[in-house]
Amino acid sequence: MLLSLQAATVRFGGRAVLDAVDLAVAEHEIVCVLGPSGSGKSTLLRAVAGLQPLDSGRVALDGHDQSGVPAHRRGVGLMFQDHQLFPQRDVGGNVAFGLRMHGASRGEQADRVRSC
Repeated sequence: MLLSLQAATVRFGGRAVLDAVDLAVAEHEIVCVLGPSGSGKSTLLRAVAGLQPLDSGRVALDGHDQSGVPAHRRGVGLMFQDHQLFPQRDVGGNVAFGLRMHGASRGEQADRVRSC
């Protein structure tokens, strides 16, 4: 399994925002997270990316437990709805930025941006 959550729980002020969520996502599978405002969608994505610690449960990527793995070492990208892109860059520039941060050459960046 590429991504799995097991009983993932996050509490804010004693209130469970994620309450023992189980999820399994296979390689090449596309998953959509839907729900009303305040239902925990962003919290779920932040927990997978390592930006929000779990109060209990487990996140695993490719079978490896991510407990204690910092966000910058997980290899997970998270794009927020608003105001998180670089407004001075076009779409290609924003995509290329992440590739550059991972050491991709200019040629590789250009090839990957064209393929999007």
